[in-house]
Order: sequence, then C-alpha cells, then structure tokens
Amino acid sequence: MINIIPTPKEYSLSSERVLIPLTYRCDKDEEVILSFLDYADRIHGVIFGKTQAEEAGIDIVIDDTMVKEAYQIDVKKEGKVYLSAQNAQALSYAFASLLLMMEKTEEGLSAPVMKLSDFPEEKVSWRGLMIDLGRKWHPLKYILDAIDVCWLYKINRLQLHFSEYHSITLPSRAYPKLSTYGRTYSYAEIAYLREYAARRGVMIVPELDMPGHCRQFQQKYPEIFGTSGVMCIEEKTFQALETLIDELLELFPDAPYIHLGGDEAEIAKWELCEGCVAYMKEHRLENVHAAYAHYLKRITDYVLARGRIPVLWEGFSKEYNDQISKDVLVMEWESLYQLAPPLLESGFTLINCSWIPLYVQTYRKYDFQWCEDDILDWDIYTWKHWNERSPASKEPIVVPTDSAVIGGQLCAWGDGLRRQPSNEMCCRDEFDRIEKRLPALSERTWNPTAKVDKADFHERYAHTDTVLRKILRRS
Repeated sequence: MINIIPTPKEYSLSSERVLIPLTYRCDKDEEVILSFLDYADRIHGVIFGKTQAEEAGIDIVIDDTMVKEAYQIDVKKEGKVYLSAQNAQALSYAFASLLLMMEKTEEGLSAPVMKLSDFPEEKVSWRGLMIDLGRKWHPLKYILDAIDVCWLYKINRLQLHFSEYHSITLPSRAYPKLSTYGRTYSYAEIAYLREYAARRGVMIVPELDMPGHCRQFQQKYPEIFGTSGVMCIEEKTFQALETLIDELLELFPDAPYIHLGGDEAEIAKWELCEGCVAYMKEHRLENVHAAYAHYLKRITDYVLARGRIPVLWEGFSKEYNDQISKDVLVMEWESLYQLAPPLLESGFTLINCSWIPLYVQTYRKYDFQWCEDDILDWDIYTWKHWNERSPASKEPIVVPTDSAVIGGQLCAWGDGLRRQPSNEMCCRDEFDRIEKRLPALSERTWNPTAKVDKADFHERYAHTDTVLRKILRRS
C-alpha cells in the first residue's frame, strides 16, 4: 500500500528507507517550489536549500514531452530523488505525493526507495471544492486552509461563492455600498489569496451570483437592481452588472473561469415590474423563461468577449438551451430545473455537483445520510437527490461515460453555519466535513473508472489526514 490519495497510476514501493539531503536543484524557477519548501517546513520542520550541485537531494526536471500534467518520482537507494514533471501544475502534484511519503527521524528526512508514475485523467479536468463565503463570513486563514487541503489531495479548482442574500464579500469601487461591512475581503487579501493559490496549483473560480440571491444588491441599490427578489431585466441593470464583472476580472486577472450563478431566480416577478415588462417587449421576449435565457446569454457573452469562460448553475429551461453559448460550463446540481441528458444533448459541457453525495451542509438532517464512502461509490456520470421534487430522487440519473462531463465538485454551503455562535466554530464544523469528504472526491475524479478498495482507502486516509493536521494553521 502507498500512503497517497489519490492513488497513483503506477508505482513500485520498497520497505527500505533512505535519508534525503535537504537540497534541491531545478532547471526552472517554478513558483510551486516555494509551496514545497513551506510545507516541508510545516510538516517536518526542515529547510531545503537550493543548489546547482549534482549531489542535490532532489533533482527536478520540467519535461514538456510527458503526458499532460504527468509526473514521476524515483527515489534511489543512494538517497537521491529524481523528480520530473510535465509542467508546474504536475510539479505541484509531485511535491504533494513526495511529502506524503517522507518521514522525519533523528537521523534526518527519509523516503522509501520507490518509483512512481502518475497523471490525472485528461478528460476529468475539474476536481473542485466550493466554499460559501456569502452566507457566513470565513476568516482568510480558513480559505488558505482550504487551499492547503486542495493542494494535498490534488484538487485543482476552488470556487469561492462571494455573494449571497446575507452579504457581498468582495470590494467594489464602482458600487461601494454593496460591500458588507465587516465581511468584505480587502484588495490586499484578495491579492494574497490569488498568489497563495497559484503557488499551489489551485485555480480560484470567483462567483458573483445573479440574477437571484440578490437581496444585498437590492437593499443597497434598489434604483438599479429593483426590490422584488430578482434583479431587474433592464438596461441600467445590465450596465451595472457589466461594471461589476469588470471589477471581478480585475480582482482575479488570471482566473480563466468566472462563475455567474444563474439559479433559483424568482423570474415570475419580472411580469410585475414595469421596466422589466418594457425591456422584454422591446427585445421580443415572449415569456419570463425566454427572458431568463436572454439574461444569462447577455452576461455570459460579456464574459466570453473578455476572454474568460463563464460557469452557471443549472437553472434555465431546456426550451431555450439554443440561446446560450455552448462555451459556457454548466454545474448540474439539483436535477430539477433541467436534467443532465438534455443539457448534454444541447451541446453543454457539465460539471457534476450532485446533491447526493457532494453537498456539505451543517444543520440539515440529510447531511448525515451520506459520507465519504458514498462518494467512493459515486462517479461523475451519476446524479442523485433526496428531494422528491427532483427526478433524481426516484432513481439515479446516469449518462454514458463518453458524455461531456469534465469532473465533479464538493459544495460546502453556509446555511447551517449561520446557526453557530462564532465564525471559528462555523469554520471548524464545516472543515471537519470537508477534510473527510474531499479525499474521496479526489480519488473518484483522479481515477474515475477505477474500483476503490474502501478499507485500503481509509487506511491511507489515516496517514494523509495526520499529515494534513501538521499543515493547517489551526491549533
């Protein structure tokens, strides 16, 4: 058994351990090396030094001829580690695996004699975690902890749900009243967050939710966004949203994906708004469902024109699938507003966020009906739900394995966190669940077709979780 999650594709492992000199040599100055140095210090209390000498303990080579995001580790009997990676992302994966295999002894830092060759499945490019920052504010250190967890388990996407009914946690110069007092991350904090994630190969996916979940927008700027519970579909509203999207792109200049929400909008209320009715009439939108598709098309086209890829929650009607660009990624979560088969048939690419078993909520009784073993039994082509309104509650919705499903995501929502008496208790409660379930998601998305030995997985998890505890900042 090898104490790494997710399981590497190929490896040979010896019981013999050798001491590794605390030096490294690399043919490129990759920033992810800085994260390796940080974690080696946190986990083992050792400091690696850079050298150009041939006797370096770890010899690192970037080899772009390898399979995409592949890496190899070769620990020799003489105490030398040869590490090759296809790119910086793969190098980050290699460091996570290597540090999981290292141990600190009185003699020094050791690793087993081994050979390892690994890579993620190219088709399954999205291995994600979402954290809800809008319902309950998270101190920055807990977002950094989330990045650490992602790094260790090779999770490559961290979606941050910045806006909700309860607060908007992003700063805005154009609309400063939107930022909720005491809950807004500063420009400096956002910049630090970006840098911290980038050095660990974790891509931040920022989300600004629209046109539903908009109470804060309407309380602060009712003359622009309306008062009914759904953002107005009017020209002035679109102009404001475009400005806010521009600010989001400036906050996250290297983020390829921008999440725009797009679910649970009370669109029927547009028919009660004089300005909305006039806009719908001007644009020949025959009903609110057509208007909803128009709304999503307009904001996603705006993001596409700026060179980013928009992401939406499942929420629009299949009758209007042809209105929205197929470059938009869709997170299929509830299997209620629209099911996976018609979305796929229309040409959309999906990310599986199936409520069962991928939702984390801390107060609802059904959160305890599934756990990491349920994730190990799940795959990215299957959706389940507890809610009887969803067809997925009757029987799982399953699509063919050659479908355009590019991965899965664990979603940690903050509904129950609001009932906890302190932010510290909130975050600890949430992360207890994330830390148990995210490794299972990692296993199922890194090796999507492999059968998992659960006993073996739990034994490996006992080791990886011990290492994780040394990484995290909490006491």
